[in-house]
Order: sequence, then C-alpha cells, then structure tokens
Amino acid sequence: MKNLRKNPIFSGVTADDIEKMIVCFEAEKKFFHEKQTAYVYDVGCQKVGLLYHGCVSINRLNADGSLDMLEYIEDSGIFGAAFSFFEHDDEFIVICEKDCAILFVDKSHLTKRCSNACAHHSIVIENLLTFMSKKIVNLTEKVDILSHRTIREKLLSYFRLQTAKTGKNFFQLPFSFLALSNYLCIDRSAMMRELKRMKEDNTVKVIDKNIFLNTPKY
Repeated sequence: MKNLRKNPIFSGVTADDIEKMIVCFEAEKKFFHEKQTAYVYDVGCQKVGLLYHGCVSINRLNADGSLDMLEYIEDSGIFGAAFSFFEHDDEFIVICEKDCAILFVDKSHLTKRCSNACAHHSIVIENLLTFMSKKIVNLTEKVDILSHRTIREKLLSYFRLQTAKTGKNFFQLPFSFLALSNYLCIDRSAMMRELKRMKEDNTVKVIDKNIFLNTPKY
C-alpha cells in the first residue's frame, strides 16, 4: 500500500480510502518476472496498469516484428491510460524490465462514479486527467529528441534532458543500452560505436549505466 500512496493517481487520497477504492475497482494484482510481457494493448483492451513495484517499458510492435520503445515507467507509475481511453490500430506491448507487481484496473471503474459517489473518486479522476496531460509533455520531449538527424545529436539530446531533470551533469540510465537504442529508434551497434567515439573525444564518460555529460546541459 505504501507504493500505491506514491502513485500520482492517488495523490490527495488517504491510505484507508485507497484500500477501499482498490476493492471498489476490483483491481487484480499480478506478478511478473524480468523480460516477461505484462500486457498487450490492441483493439478493445481497456485495462490501466498501476505499477506497485518494478519497471516496465511500453513498446510499439512494428509490421516487421521489431519493437520501438515509447517510454519507460518506474515504481508507482501508471501505464495504459491513453491506450484504454482512445481508439488505435497499433499493438503496444508492456515488457517488464525488472520483476514487477502490477495492479490492473478496468478503465470503467476509474471513470464511472461508484454508487457511494465518494469524494475521493472525483480526486482520482482529476489526478488521471493531470497525469495524461503530463504524458503529452513527455511525448513532446521524445518528439524533440527524435527530430535530431544524427545518432550523436539524439544521444546528446536525451542525455541533456536527463541531466536537466537531475540538476547535475550525470544520471543513471534507467534501462539497458539495447532499450535505449529502441527508445531512440536507432540501431544498437551504430549507437554503441557513436557512444565509443563520444567517450574518446571526452564528450561523455560512461561507468556501467552512469552517464556523465561533459558538455553544457543547455
């Protein structure tokens, strides 16, 4: 329950009310191992996932069977809201990047007021709308990253965005380098070659998943 209280959808809701809402929502808790597929969003899927603990990536399935990572979601995150509330023809796959525990809630339980017309349900709906607005901002950030033409420019754009969020000249990559290449929509081998050149010319320093940026953040 502690992690659920951190979930933005429950901001402003007491622990007791969260417990009541989980029952009211008929939430289904499932456990997954790393690399397992947690959910597939295709036509008609209407589940919203509340990440109790772990990390997942949201990936679009291409016609050739390859995957493009759209976003990475960590502890206490939410996924599937946009796919559940809006019609789409694409197929999106939720992959666990670590062992995960996820609460699945049908979208109808989130949007329809329960018979008790409880005030905290209204708060959850407001929080969900705020969350989806922030998702639009995140999407804009990714569009900006992908608008750069070269692999180096895409990497630097992503690195600068992450260091701006930390307020420091370094950050920890939240996923694997393969996942990073998928997120940036570039070939992994080509990305690693460019990253090697960036290390050689002292643009970045890489220690495991820690990225140190030696160029100005802005």
